[in-house]
Amino acid sequence: MTDLFAFDIDIPTLATTRAMVQLLLAGLLLYLGKSDQKALGAKLWAIGFFLNGISLIAFIVTPPESWNFVANAVNHLALGASSAFLLAGFWQFGNQTRRYWVLIALIVIPSISLLCFYWLWPNTRLRILMSASSQLLFLFMLQQSLSKPPRIELATNYQRLRVIAIAYWVIVFWSYASVADLLPTSAEEIIGYHRVFFSVSSLLFMLSLAVGCLALQFALLAVRNADLAEVDWLTGCLNRRGFFKRLTLAEKDQTQQQMPYTVVSLDLDHFKAVNDRYGHAAGDELLKRFGGILNSQAQEQHLVARMGGEEFCIVMFETAEPEGVRFAQAIQKTCAETPINTSKGDINFTVSFGVCQGEAGTSVEATILQSDTLLYRSKVRGRNRIESNQS
Repeated sequence: MTDLFAFDIDIPTLATTRAMVQLLLAGLLLYLGKSDQKALGAKLWAIGFFLNGISLIAFIVTPPESWNFVANAVNHLALGASSAFLLAGFWQFGNQTRRYWVLIALIVIPSISLLCFYWLWPNTRLRILMSASSQLLFLFMLQQSLSKPPRIELATNYQRLRVIAIAYWVIVFWSYASVADLLPTSAEEIIGYHRVFFSVSSLLFMLSLAVGCLALQFALLAVRNADLAEVDWLTGCLNRRGFFKRLTLAEKDQTQQQMPYTVVSLDLDHFKAVNDRYGHAAGDELLKRFGGILNSQAQEQHLVARMGGEEFCIVMFETAEPEGVRFAQAIQKTCAETPINTSKGDINFTVSFGVCQGEAGTSVEATILQSDTLLYRSKVRGRNRIESNQS
């Protein structure tokens, strides 16, 4: 009976094409990583795809008998290292915890399989299955990494790559777990339809992964450019546009809707007098230094914004008013200990605060107005004060 799955396909040619394309994409990722100082993830991806291309080249070459072990060693080690670098790249890109034991395992497992094949038990089936287990581990850890995008804007890209990773994990598992009549018992056996299907699937997966990595890097650059339009260039705090955009996103978070929050309104005291006496350059330096103090002491769930001029606002989610007052006291103390050095003398500056707690479900904008009222009271009562509903 005619074999319905008897494909006429040249596996070495397919592998060569895949290797060349991956080397090209690795060069493109390396170029992107070089142009962006923060793109370490892209550089790790580039190394991963480059090593994968090298492993394919080592697979398709036909060396002399004496060099056969070297070719196989390059193939196995490059493939394992490729998986390790690709996975490390996703961990770096997503700011995730690095599990070094996984990276070591991805390289050690295929190495052990090769050593066993040449010196302990020359069983091709065992060597292939051990190497496959390394790839299954890589795909499992990869889809886990893709479940946690670093930015909400990248969630769609992450979801698509995760679907691709899971689908390929199923293909790898099917190809190597169905040992009966599907897994070749020696490297010399005639190629079956499962190997053709697996080779084509591997090509599509690696190309999809490479294109996905490029898309993620370009998307991240676009997100960073959008961030620049929402950040005050002088202080590094959010500007009004960025503040209210982030506030809208935060208010849609169901978890944050159920928690109390605190708003701290701040104003640099006598800022106009500083500009008049020391010059606008000194005033800009004061704003820059003050923005740095706020950003350094704020936590991840805080929104820190320069609302205009010398006025600032901090929204502290999941925070009650007493904690907000302690935060203001810490800022007040740091400012008192941080004079600004200028050619006309040191600038000792103070800050006035208004601290107001908002209950779950209440409008943040309304709470900001209340904190502004408290800030005004602080200024009326002499400045360099912290006013709250409990004071």
